[in-house]
Amino acid sequence: MTVRLYKSTDASAPSLTGQVGSLVALLDAVLVNGYGSQTAAGWTKAYSATNKASYRMVTSGNTGFYLDVDDAAPSTAQEARMRSYETMSAVATGTGPFPTSAQSSFGVVCRKSNTANATARPWYIVADGSCVYVFVDAGDVTGYATGLYFGDFFSYKSGDPYGCAIIGRSGENTSNTNIEMLPYIWQQSSPLTSTLNGHYVARGWPGVGGSIPFAKHSSLLAMASGTGVVGSASSFAPYPNGPDSGLELAPLWIGHSGSVRGYLRQC
Repeated sequence: MTVRLYKSTDASAPSLTGQVGSLVALLDAVLVNGYGSQTAAGWTKAYSATNKASYRMVTSGNTGFYLDVDDAAPSTAQEARMRSYETMSAVATGTGPFPTSAQSSFGVVCRKSNTANATARPWYIVADGSCVYVFVDAGDVTGYATGLYFGDFFSYKSGDPYGCAIIGRSGENTSNTNIEMLPYIWQQSSPLTSTLNGHYVARGWPGVGGSIPFAKHSSLLAMASGTGVVGSASSFAPYPNGPDSGLELAPLWIGHSGSVRGYLRQC
């Protein structure tokens, strides 16, 4: 599948603001319809309601799971709520939700803006038919982007039918970056049995039960102390790296239940 980069500076790119429906309109354009010279990522809009939508990834070769988006100001117009489902029959209605309502009453959050008005915010989206990364400069912190991930990951289980994850904000209606979970990795001991807020996979690899939380870790940072953001002062991977002045990267592995399940797609 072709990986595409979409950005707010593209010709005919949709605007993302702190108003209801702006994120749904953006995802419609990126995932389903395309805009300007940009081709859509190939997803379908399975169900919709006013300022709400349920998107399904390309089914061939993937889990075919759904991303449900509530952009009708469920808490504030500046944010949208999201939850994933294995199957769906209508907006916010389906089986196999991850996270479950017991795990999070609101799912995960994507912050669009720090103001509930028509101020356009810079955004970048990387997507293919199986996954999507959303990055938004919401205006809370200069040079800091909020983030969301949904989609299949590279699983070490052959033909993994539940190898799909969602990562998003773990709290609502706040500018606090501590709840911005996409850039976080687990840097303490026991990365395979610990979990991070806002991280959920559809099911464990045996395929029984339902949604479970997970943590992600990287070999470059596994020995650092404390939980921090990639590139922070607590990281063991300096930038620039002395010998080559480069940015040294490693996969972000998904760990849960005492094992490495797989690693996140670079899309």
